[in-house]
Amino acid sequence: MNRMKFSAGKLATALVVGGAAMVGAQEAHAVPSFARQLGVSCAACHTVEPQLTSFGRQFKSLAYTFNSGSGNTIGYEQDNQKRLAIDKIPPIALMLIADQSWQNKGASTPNPSADFPGQYSLFYAGRAGTDLGVFSQLTWDPTTNSVGIDNTDVRYAKESQVGGGNLVWGLDANNAPGVGDLWQDTPIWGFPFYSPVQGTGGAADGTLLGNVVLQQTSAGAGGYVWYNNTWYAQVMFYRGMNPGSTVNTLQGTLANTAPYWRLAYSHEGGVNSWEVGTFGIDAKAYQSGATGGPEVGYLDTAVDGQYEHVATNYSYTIRASYIHEKLTVPTVSGNPTVNQYQVNGQYYWHRKYGVVGQYFGTSGTKSDKLWGGPTNTGATTPLLTSDVASTTGSPDTAGEILQLNYLPWINTKFGMQYVAFNKFDGAAKNASDNNTFSVFMWIMM
Repeated sequence: MNRMKFSAGKLATALVVGGAAMVGAQEAHAVPSFARQLGVSCAACHTVEPQLTSFGRQFKSLAYTFNSGSGNTIGYEQDNQKRLAIDKIPPIALMLIADQSWQNKGASTPNPSADFPGQYSLFYAGRAGTDLGVFSQLTWDPTTNSVGIDNTDVRYAKESQVGGGNLVWGLDANNAPGVGDLWQDTPIWGFPFYSPVQGTGGAADGTLLGNVVLQQTSAGAGGYVWYNNTWYAQVMFYRGMNPGSTVNTLQGTLANTAPYWRLAYSHEGGVNSWEVGTFGIDAKAYQSGATGGPEVGYLDTAVDGQYEHVATNYSYTIRASYIHEKLTVPTVSGNPTVNQYQVNGQYYWHRKYGVVGQYFGTSGTKSDKLWGGPTNTGATTPLLTSDVASTTGSPDTAGEILQLNYLPWINTKFGMQYVAFNKFDGAAKNASDNNTFSVFMWIMM
């Protein structure tokens, strides 16, 4: 593909291959600046974002550098080499989220809680050069009245013909494991795409990757390859961004250069696409907010998969993942384990009316020292939780999420979400106290 001038004919072909024949509204991270760069609807890259179509995966893998032609480009050549290729329109976009939520009984903030806005984000998202692209999100959080760097992905990519097939290869730098992924069954881009400020949205006792604990607190770099839109491999290495970077509520700093891996096999074509894969990380962290001393080891290994069907008037997607984590804790005997799993499905009619459901769960080794419990309610080492200490010595949690969406315009979404718990922090009794209902509005500009 010619990323410098992606013609209307090629784009139409890619849309058919990607199964993105429908036009409709988008969820989070369908950034309008990409649509302006390409000169097409957001539906070219997304079914219901952040879920990508086949073309959207190609666009991301090739460093967000496709564009609508030279009329939208400021370029410069020297010695027969392209030295500059930027868009005339700055790749800027905005996102606003507002919500009101009610928690059954376990609220730690005003109940009900209204947030307008609940989140306000500024995006710089588009190509930054011939083979260089950026996705960067700056977010204001009204609950803390602070501005911070959200998900950010900077990548350089090329493509070559190898063994009769097309090889995409690239270099990537981002601020959390999984940010560079092409599929939405890994945790950082996975459902629920929206969580209310009020309520837990799920107990936080879980795995390092499953709870996206390293999001915006780590920095990583590495590379990836994608052969013939089937075999995909990525290797990244992450460090804590600063001494305050955390992997748990006790401010344990990432102690090592943590390798992260991603392998996947995908099928792209027609109205159906699917993927199966694995991902994982081998990380170490200091305990109790220290920047040295004993280390806790986290070895996460996971399997995942998704199936996507996109027809003219409707679409549906099924996604699932299972993460197994082995912990090495100096003050806890043996190797405690944690398992985190989820399966979800969504159905959209005319990309206007949608329903999404998910079953989620966490299970793990029972340990008062690790999670809190009858003999150690204060749980001081390392307390892998960001809600409350368990009173049962168990992280076991399970529940369901049901979400209804209405998308009247291509950039606007209204929704209702209900989170119900069958078990919370090892206890079935009173688990429903944490149930949360919310209504929300989502606008991309």
